[in-house]
Amino acid sequence: QAMRFMNGLHGFITTLDDPVALKTMVETLGFGHLNLDVTIPRVIMFRDALLDLLEVELMGALDPAGLHGWKLLLNYIGGAIIFIK
Repeated sequence: QAMRFMNGLHGFITTLDDPVALKTMVETLGFGHLNLDVTIPRVIMFRDALLDLLEVELMGALDPAGLHGWKLLLNYIGGAIIFIK
């Protein structure tokens, strides 16, 4: 499960310069999660937990711009999953 999660994040990062491919990947993820009750508070909780983990593991190597970029990406993914439902 962990490798699937990391491969998914890697896929999103590598397609940031290709909006069509990114949209397709996010839609695929969203349709794969139709069975889950994804809500705004849950997306925020997941996003914040992941960002906290990144900050702790990278020990300050992630600058505020990088953290903001991750936040925007995770908001986009979470919002798309909610929209698909």
